[in-house]
Amino acid sequence: MLVLLFLIKHAGEQVTKGQIIEGVWQGSVVADDILSVAISKIRKALGDNARSPTYIKTLPNIGYCLIANVDAITQQKRPVEPEQTKEEKPKSRYILLSFLSLLLLLVVLSIYFYSTDENPQNSRININSIAVLPFDDLSASQDNQYFSEGLSDAIINQLSQIQRLKVISRYSSFNYRENYNTEEVGRALQVDSLLDGSVQKIGEQVRINVRIFSTKDGQQLWSRTFDSNNQDIFKLQDNISGAIKEIIQPGTEPAPEKIKTISAQAYEWYLMGQYHWRQRNPKSLSQAVTYFQHSIELEPNYADAHTGLAITYAYLHHHANWHEKDAVEKALPHLAKALELSPNSSIALAAKGMILDLKATYDFGELSIEKEAREAFLQSLALENNATTLLWYSAFLKRQGEEDKVVQHMNQALELNPLSASLKRAYSGYLYSIGKPDSAQRLYQRASILEPNHFSHVIAATHIFRNTQDSIYKLAQWQTANADLFTNCASIEYCEQVVLAYLSIGATNVANLILEKMGPKHGHFRRSLRLVEYGLANENQKIIPIFQRLAEFRNNNRKSLYDLAHAQFRVGNYTAAKTSLLQSYPELTDKSAITQSYINADNYLALLLYAATIAKLDQQDVANALLENLKEFLKQGTVFDKIQAEFALAEINAQLGNTNQAIRHLATALNMGWVETYDKEWWPLQNNHLLQPLAQEPEFRQLLNQHQEALIALREKVNRLFVAVPVSN
Repeated sequence: MLVLLFLIKHAGEQVTKGQIIEGVWQGSVVADDILSVAISKIRKALGDNARSPTYIKTLPNIGYCLIANVDAITQQKRPVEPEQTKEEKPKSRYILLSFLSLLLLLVVLSIYFYSTDENPQNSRININSIAVLPFDDLSASQDNQYFSEGLSDAIINQLSQIQRLKVISRYSSFNYRENYNTEEVGRALQVDSLLDGSVQKIGEQVRINVRIFSTKDGQQLWSRTFDSNNQDIFKLQDNISGAIKEIIQPGTEPAPEKIKTISAQAYEWYLMGQYHWRQRNPKSLSQAVTYFQHSIELEPNYADAHTGLAITYAYLHHHANWHEKDAVEKALPHLAKALELSPNSSIALAAKGMILDLKATYDFGELSIEKEAREAFLQSLALENNATTLLWYSAFLKRQGEEDKVVQHMNQALELNPLSASLKRAYSGYLYSIGKPDSAQRLYQRASILEPNHFSHVIAATHIFRNTQDSIYKLAQWQTANADLFTNCASIEYCEQVVLAYLSIGATNVANLILEKMGPKHGHFRRSLRLVEYGLANENQKIIPIFQRLAEFRNNNRKSLYDLAHAQFRVGNYTAAKTSLLQSYPELTDKSAITQSYINADNYLALLLYAATIAKLDQQDVANALLENLKEFLKQGTVFDKIQAEFALAEINAQLGNTNQAIRHLATALNMGWVETYDKEWWPLQNNHLLQPLAQEPEFRQLLNQHQEALIALREKVNRLFVAVPVSN
C-alpha cells in the first residue's frame, strides 16, 4: 500500500527504484526484488498488464511511472452533528480511513495468496486456437530468459497434444514480447486467444503467473498463480499444462506421471542448448553441442537433452560443414537413447524421421530406411501437430516425389507458424522447384523482412533468384569471411551453389579449388555440372535424357517440363517441346484462352517459350498474338524480378522482329547486372536460342563483347579476394 501511495503522490513522474525504496522503507536496507514483488502485487490487485499497462509502466533499468489519471476526492461540507465535537471528527475520520486501508490491504493479500489454489473464472473457456507468448522474467537479476522461454515451450508442447486446438509455433508467437496489443497479435497469428505470464525466482522459490486473454476484445478469460521449489520445475510445468488443458478441455485424461529427477542445472544447460540450435548457424550449433553435452554429463538419462544433441548434429550438416554421414553417425546413438528413455516423445520421433531421411541421401537403395523415416514422422504427427515436424516431413515427401502432399503439409506448417522466416525460406525453395518463381521470390522477400540478418542469406537466395554481378561478388566476399565452412565442402548448403555461381562467370580456377575439396557429390549436383559441361560445348542432344528422367520422376512438375521443353527446342524438336509445355498448361490448346488475363508472373516465361515453339510450327499468327500480350503484361511492372523481366522483353521483341526494342531491353538487363546463371539455364548468352534473330546484328555483337568484358572484370575482382588464386587472363 505504501508503494502504491508513493506512486500516486508522484503520478505521471518517472521515479527510480532508489527513490521508491528511500520514500517507502526510509533508510532500511532493501533488495530490488522486494520492490519488484510489491509492484507485481499491485498490478495483480488492479488487473494491470505489464506488457500493455494502464496503471504502472516499467522503465527498464530505471524504475516506474504511474500513468493512470489521479484525482483528489473533495469532501462536501456537512453540518456538524450536535453530539460530535470538532475534536472528535478528525479522530473518527482517521479510524474510518485506517479501516478502509486495512480492508483494501486484506483484499490485496487475499487475492495474492489464495489465487494459487482458486480460479475465479468459469470451469471452462471455449477457444479453438491459441498462441503462447514468451513469459516475462520479473526476477531482480533479469537473467532467467532461458528458463522463461523454456516454460513457454513446455506449455506449447503440452497444448499441441490437444488435437482440436490450433497452437501457434514458438517461432511466430515469440516475436511478441513486452508491450503488445492483444487484438493486433490475434489478427496477425489468426488465433482467438493468447496465453502469457511471468516468472519470478527468488532464491530457490519460483512463482509463475499465467493468464489467457481473448483476442476479440482483450478480455481476460482465465488466470492462475503457481508456486514451487526450483528443484520441482518439471512437476510445476506439468501442473501448469494440466491446469490449462483442463480449463480448455475439461475431463482430459492426465498424462501418466513420470518420475523426473533432472537437476535444475542440467535443465538450464538443456534450455541453453535448445536456444542455440534454433539459431541455425555454425557458431551457435557448436555452442549447442557443448551445452547439451554438459546437460548429459550431469544427467545421463535426460531424454530431451539427447534429442537436442541429435538434432544439433544433423544440423551441423545442413548449416555447417559436416558431411551427412558424420552427422548421422554422431546423431543416431543419442536419438536411440532418447527414444529408449521416452518412446512416445513427439520431437524425438520427428528427429528420427529427419535424421533417417538424411541417412537415405548417402545410403542408397536401402528402402527400409525411408519406410522407417515415414513411420516416425507419422507417429510424431499423431502425437503432436508441430510446425517443425511438418516442415521436415515435407522435405521427406518432396524427395519421395509425393508433391501433392508437400504443399498440404507446408500450408499446415505455415498456419501453425505464420511468422517463421526459416519456414518461408524453405517453402519459397519448393515453390521455385515446381515452376512458381515469382511466388517463390515474393515469399523469400517476406522471410528476409522477418530475418534480415540471416547468416547464409547470400547462399540461400541463389536457390530462388538469378545471379547478378553484384550478388556473385558478395557471394565471394561471404566465402572468404567464412572460409572454415569450405575446408572440406561437406555441406550441400554452401559449396554447390558457390561453384555454380563461379562457373557462370567463367571463374573456373576458383570453382575448381572448391571442387577439389568436395567428397562424393550429390546426384543433383553432378547433374548440374554435366548440364554446364554440355551447354558450354553446345552438346544439347546429351541434355535431353537428363531432363526426361527428371520429368518422369517428378510427374507433372512444371519446372522439370519447362526445362525439358527448352532442351527439346534447342535441338529443333519443336513438336516434343510443345507437347512438354502442354502437359503443364493443357488449356493452351484452346486459342481463345490465351489472353492477357491468363498471363501471370509465374507462367510468363513458359508462355514465351510456348509462343516461340508454335511459331516454329507455322502458327505465327497465334504466336504473335501471345507475344504481344506478354509484352503488354511485362510493361505493367508486376514481375518481382525486374532484371529477368527486361531480359524477357528482349527475347519477346527478338521473336517479334522488333530488333531495336530487343537491343534496348537487352542493354538495360545487362546494365542492371544480368549474368548467366548456370543453375537456372545451362547456356551462355551468345547461345541463347530465343535471341537468335539478333545474332547477325552489329549492336547485338557489340553488347556481347561488352558483356564478356564485364565478366572478365568480375572474374578478376573475385580472384583478388583469393590471394592463392592466380588472376585469370
